[in-house]
Amino acid sequence: MTGSTQIPLPMRREDLATWGNWLSRSGTQALEGWLVVQSEAHQSAYLWGNASVGKSHVLQACCDKRGSDTRYLPLRDLLLFPPEQVLLRVEEASLIAIDDIDAIELETHWHEPLFALFNRSQERGCCLVVAARQPPQRLLRLLPDLRSRLGSLPVFHLPSFSEDHIAALLALKARNAGLQMSEEVGRYCALRLPRDPRAAIAFIEALDQMSLAQSRAITIPFVRESGLLIMPAAQ
Repeated sequence: MTGSTQIPLPMRREDLATWGNWLSRSGTQALEGWLVVQSEAHQSAYLWGNASVGKSHVLQACCDKRGSDTRYLPLRDLLLFPPEQVLLRVEEASLIAIDDIDAIELETHWHEPLFALFNRSQERGCCLVVAARQPPQRLLRLLPDLRSRLGSLPVFHLPSFSEDHIAALLALKARNAGLQMSEEVGRYCALRLPRDPRAAIAFIEALDQMSLAQSRAITIPFVRESGLLIMPAAQ
């Protein structure tokens, strides 16, 4: 492979991952205040939490708010590419969003290039937002200097979704889609859905399509007949 060879990288962002589609919760307000309210101050941050708590949504929403001068790097999808290629001139963006940095713990050839990127981005005053499933101090297999750099960022924990959060998310998505769905129906659905925002969003989108196709209002009997609630609620 020559130095001029360009390989397309899989860095597509989700169209609806914006702050307008974000569900604010009591456990996320500190993060929102830091990244949204003070975003003009070029704030950097490290956020962590379990799968399906909204980490990727936050990173992509930060990119959406800043505009085109950003880079979103989902590392779990980029491990097969040379890090030097993925990170080439990334620090020239005003914001770098690095998703799933814990995915490179065992990929030691990524450690030094990411450490160098961190230093370059700091020198240029670039905003750096990083996400992982663990806080920095628990990424014990990372290069210690890289772990130290990550730990120097403000750290925020994203909590898991509760049944109430899923009900609120369904209501938010229904409003944004122009759907008429009562609170009673939302509660009925939330009780039977997993505590996974992606599953809730996929459910409401499928329900919307089915409602349009059958020209029926979204009621509890309609939801029962839809057959979409096939997964039990997580305990």
